[in-house]
Amino acid sequence: MKYLSYQDVLLVANYSELKTRDDADTSIQLCDRKFKLPVIPANMQDVINVPIAKFLSENGYFYIYHRFGQGGYDKDANTPHFVKMANMENWKLISISTGINLQSEEDLFYIKSMKYRVDFITIDVAHGDHGKVLERIKWIKENFPNVKVIAGNVMTPEAVGRLACAGADVVKIGIGQGSICTTRFQTGFSMPMFSCIQECAAIDTCIIADGGIQHIGDIAKAVVAGADMVMSGKLFASCIDSPAEIINFKKEYRGSTSLSAKKTNKHIEGTELTLEVDTTIEERLREITEALQSSISYAGGNDLSAFKKVRWIEGK
Repeated sequence: MKYLSYQDVLLVANYSELKTRDDADTSIQLCDRKFKLPVIPANMQDVINVPIAKFLSENGYFYIYHRFGQGGYDKDANTPHFVKMANMENWKLISISTGINLQSEEDLFYIKSMKYRVDFITIDVAHGDHGKVLERIKWIKENFPNVKVIAGNVMTPEAVGRLACAGADVVKIGIGQGSICTTRFQTGFSMPMFSCIQECAAIDTCIIADGGIQHIGDIAKAVVAGADMVMSGKLFASCIDSPAEIINFKKEYRGSTSLSAKKTNKHIEGTELTLEVDTTIEERLREITEALQSSISYAGGNDLSAFKKVRWIEGK
């Protein structure tokens, strides 16, 4: 079987009666909430910070705040601080990341002891098909019964099934396909995203496809393959108001496991990219919305469900 990336695939247009692309509905239901787009900025230091998270929360977009608050651009906004602040300001959506180490558990204990509200917790590890991840899912479900749990990253339907059976409401898939991820080169493990989604979507659970997005049109391809939502770092890191540093008039986009981000030369599976500074986060979201509306028109429908009937072919 040939495994395909987004760049190996083209979508075939269907007959449409949509009067105007502006009428196309790009909203998505994730668990018990509705969001304006099936798109999530990557939960990385160079992609999302407190102001961006608040903007997304208050304007109907989904986000996952990163778990690297000890240092970096949001050095004061570690997970407990972020949750406390969002509760005090009564954000519409409070969505955080956690790991499987002791510090992550202590952070969650503190949040629970303070009775802070949290809506989504993402267990964010490099290899999500792991016994410790299964244990952490069950622990969160026991201690935060009203929280929706996202777990990942994984790359097989068997792994998706294990996480779902452990209690994950949503599974994040994709290993080694991000533009600043070197896992596939360092370890040999990866799978092209279009085929990865196709296989994992066979399991009846919500899926976030993470990595491999090079162009906005790849979002539509991911949904055609079976993803419920799509995560991208590169699309947002290049924005003028992203937290990525500007060096020599360009944005420095770092992988979470790169040397410059980890500050230690151990288990390095990420690199850095220099990106042209382009637009604002708000403008990028508008650009994505309009592109998806056009995609829905080509798909022959009125909303994202139209992608279920779209045929694809191999091509570039």
